[in-house]
This record gives sequence, structure tokens and C-alpha cells, in this order.
Amino acid sequence: MVGDEQYADGTMEQSMQSTTQPEWELLVRFLPDGWREQAKRLGAFGRVRRIGSPEALLRLMLMHGGSGLSLQRSAEAAGAIGLGELSKVAVWKRTQRVGPWLEWLVGALLGERVPCVAGCGLRPRAVDGSAVSGPKRSVQLRLHYGLDLREYRMEHVGITDHHTAEDLQHFPVTAGDLLVADRGYAKAVGIATVKQNEGEVLVRLGCTSLVLYDDQEAVIDRLAWLRSLSDYEPGERFAQFRDPSGHWITGRLCAIRLSPEQADQARKRQRKAAQRRGYSPGHKSEEASGYLCLFTTAPASALSCSQALELYRARWQIELAFKYLKSLLDADQLRDTSLLSARNWLLTKMLYALLLYAYLDEAGAFSPWGYPLLPDTLPVADTAPGAHPPLRLGPHSACPPRLGCRHHRPSPLHLACVAPDQHAARRRTSTTQTTATSGTATSALRRPSTALSLRLWGQEPFPCLASMNAKMLESGPGNGS
Repeated sequence: MVGDEQYADGTMEQSMQSTTQPEWELLVRFLPDGWREQAKRLGAFGRVRRIGSPEALLRLMLMHGGSGLSLQRSAEAAGAIGLGELSKVAVWKRTQRVGPWLEWLVGALLGERVPCVAGCGLRPRAVDGSAVSGPKRSVQLRLHYGLDLREYRMEHVGITDHHTAEDLQHFPVTAGDLLVADRGYAKAVGIATVKQNEGEVLVRLGCTSLVLYDDQEAVIDRLAWLRSLSDYEPGERFAQFRDPSGHWITGRLCAIRLSPEQADQARKRQRKAAQRRGYSPGHKSEEASGYLCLFTTAPASALSCSQALELYRARWQIELAFKYLKSLLDADQLRDTSLLSARNWLLTKMLYALLLYAYLDEAGAFSPWGYPLLPDTLPVADTAPGAHPPLRLGPHSACPPRLGCRHHRPSPLHLACVAPDQHAARRRTSTTQTTATSGTATSALRRPSTALSLRLWGQEPFPCLASMNAKMLESGPGNGS
């Protein structure tokens, strides 16, 4: 801790101000329009006292929630960079009022990241939830997270207490959305809600989840049908169920037999999970573990059985997203003991992650100075005949940056584009702070992950995924997910 005598002449304060001000001015460019006015309208910033502006308040929140400083350390850092002289109690009081403002900021940044889907066919979105708690588990929250599988972008964030179960009703749905979810989301109410909003679902089924009927309204013996499948050949059949209002929701069962090795691993995981919960799995449940069984409401003309099975493999990317949020940004280390403080702290973490995405998307390729320049284009030579064309520093203005785009470098949290080794996390963190001059390092971050090797089906219905697959084949074979 810095002694009081070092602050007496202001040298430390002036040094920190001169160091952090350019970086903050760069960061402000990625914030949505009207964010200062919203701070006043939503009650986060009132009278000018100690903290003199919405910018100072946001910097204080990012130090506390984004960087993970304690209340006391946040107060000390605020004084060191000239934001204001605060006590830790004063910092805590300000964290209690910023919730609606943080929600607005996160929602506005997510809105900028979600691309227009008009005329693009089905839009695959992986959705899942994850429990978040502190070391003492005094407060537990549930993070509901959505990931656009075409762009590998965070596209939805919701926070509830841990008593709120995972359900498809927690996610906004628009026409053309295809929600890809695990077996915990195979619930009639959630699927019916998605269909009411003109969306489609692709969910994995457990042994007893979601009772399905055939076209004669007879209950389908799912295990008997799975036994009838040919060895390692996908199969499908018509299936339907009644929603709570009594209407039939039609769809298809898509399934495939697992290899003996994968089936044994699935049964071991099932027994381990059953042991933790204090029961033993039945014989039928263990037999069903040898198959991958999906239910989808998407028509066969838009999503075939093989396409559904391949697309479900990409759902694992959202599990990696949770892993990186928790391991790199410490999103699972709630420090506050009250529900309101913990929720605002987690919202700040999500805002911090979104700013990281925005910064690295805008930065494009590595540059010696480590940040994008203000102009969109800069000439690298005179405009005389034979001169070089302008050097574009940002993504194309006509479309959002896509995976594999020449000007797009994925952020540390773009999980489909990282080298799958144990040192990848350390490289990702360091490359956001230092300059990478090696061509090998640049190609490693640009190369799509071999953990996602989708054998896709051509240009439709997911042209973005098809182009991504072509990039993968050029960069080398995948190892499956």
C-alpha cells in the first residue's frame, strides 16, 4: 500500500492520471450513445458530490466489479487517479444505486452486437444457465446466457436468484430463432413459449423428460425406438406433445447411437451424478445413455436430422464461454453478501466482458500501439498513381465482423477461435495487453478452434456456418468436440 507521504506532492496521482486517461478515452468510444444521460435518468448519478460525473462513477464501478478490487481498494484507487476522495462505505452506497443503469448499458451493448437476421434463414442460438456464488456461498445467483452460434457472440445476459430454474422462457425469441439447449430445457412450457414467438428449438432429451406422442396420439416408447436404430446411422421420426393449454406442438425425434467408448463414459458420468444426489440409475436409464436423442420443432426442409445432430455439437461452445468468464474474469467470485450488491457486481462483470469484446472486435489485427485509431481509414501512401490503397483499421461497415473475416480478431472470450491447449488462456490474456509481432501467434489466434469441426451441409440454411467450415478446412483438420 502506498504511503500518505507519496500522495502529498501529487506525483503518484499525476502519474496514474496520465497513464489511465488515454486508455479511458479509448474505452468511452465503445459505450452506447446517451449513456451519461441514462445515468441521471435512472438514478445512478444524482448530485455532484465526491464523484463529479457519470464517467467517474462508471470508472469506479469497473474498478470494483470489473477488475475485482475490494471496496477499500476501489476507494484508494479512486483517490489515486483523481476521481474523488471516498471511503469504502461511500463506494458501497454507490454500488446500490447503479443496477438499472448497468442493466441499460449491458442491454444497449448487446443490442449493438446482435446482427440483423432478415433473410438469413434460421439463426442458431445456444442458451444455458450457470450458478454463480462466492467462496462462502452466502449469496447464489443464476446467470442465463445466450450465445449466437453463427457469430460466436454473447447475445443475451439475464441474472436471477438461484431458486429460478433454467427455462427457455428466460430468453427473448424472435421469428427465425433456433434455440439449442441441453436436456434441462426439455420442458413443455418453455418450448411452447418459443413456438408462440415463431421460434424453433433443438433440445436434448433425457430418459423421462417430455412425454411424446405419435401421430395416433399414442405415447412413444422412446427406448424401444432407440433400439431399432441401425448401427451408427442417424434416425428420425415424427413426435408431438401437448402444451399446458392443450394444443399440440409437433416436431421430430432425431437420434444416433454412441460409440462403445462414448457410451461407457456417459454411463460413468450418470452414475457419478446419481451418487452425488443419493440414488442409483435404473437399467433403462443406463441403456438410454448409449444414445444421443434430440427433439426439434424445426421443419425437415430447414434442418435435416444429420444437420440437427451436427449443430447440437456446437452447443458445447457455451460451456466454454462459462468456463472463460469464470476463469479469466473471475465471474464466479461474488464478494458481496447482499443480493442487490451481488447482482450489480455480476452486471458489472458482464459489462466488463462486453467492453472487452467491443474493444477487440474494433481493434481488428494486431497493431504496434495496441488499440484502434480514431479514423476508419488511413492512407499509407500518397494518392498518386500506383500508390497503395488505404489501410482499413476497423471491421467492414456494411456487415458485422464475422469469424474468419480479415479484419476480425476474436476476443479472449470468442471461444471458437482459440488454440486448444493448456496455455491458451495465458496467451489470450497477455495479447490484450502487449503487442504481438510474431506471425505464428497471430495465425494461432485467428485460426478457428479444432474443438469445433462441423461437417456442414452447404450454403443453406446457415451460410455463415458454412463459410466458417470452409475456413476450418483450410487451416487444418479438427478433432471433434
